[in-house]
Amino acid sequence: MDVRRAFVSAALMILAASSAAPALAQSVEDVYPVEPKDGETIGPRSALRIGVRGTDVAAMKFRVELSRDGFATVALTFDESADRNGWGLWAQADGNEQTVVYQVQRPIPDGRYEWRAWAWNGLEWILGKKRFGVRVDAVPPAEVTGIRMTADKDTKKVVLDWDSVTTDLDGRAERVARYRIYRYARGTAFPSARPYEIGTTTVPHFEESGDAAIETPILYYRVAAEDEAGNEAGRSY
Repeated sequence: MDVRRAFVSAALMILAASSAAPALAQSVEDVYPVEPKDGETIGPRSALRIGVRGTDVAAMKFRVELSRDGFATVALTFDESADRNGWGLWAQADGNEQTVVYQVQRPIPDGRYEWRAWAWNGLEWILGKKRFGVRVDAVPPAEVTGIRMTADKDTKKVVLDWDSVTTDLDGRAERVARYRIYRYARGTAFPSARPYEIGTTTVPHFEESGDAAIETPILYYRVAAEDEAGNEAGRSY
């Protein structure tokens, strides 16, 4: 009787081991943040890129956590096992290393964070040892003011100048990466809801040449500053 019981117990152990074998095929050697890099400033909808070394990476799930207090608490979590939107396998790297990208779906609030990565190997979550610090800049530059325009029909040129933007909408010092210039014509009683971008510049000066700039009866121009994190005041499209 004891021999039979021992035989049944051994058989059950073999079955349990065989059923767990596919999950064990997902081995995580390391999972770690790649981009944004440590100390980088990003926008509120930037992509987060994770590096992972292991086997059967395509079958894994991933999680990113952000904290404001050294992970005494977690401020934000992006979990592929709960919501797959925004997640994707980016590229095959050397050997058994791959890259996974999460495109942020909802804006991350302004502030400084640390972020870290986890990988699910089919049995448990594996936490990567590396952390990166990042500053999320969610505040756009201040509105462009002091726009001045001159038109020269002989050279068919419209010249725009404006005051440099040096602060954001909260009044803090700002570094502008570029100015975007938009143009639209009024075809009805109301201006177009989506102006046409005609160019960018890194200085507060822009020139547009051609018949459209001079011969259109009424033209509207809008200049908007964009910061290094990609924020632009008034962008709604």
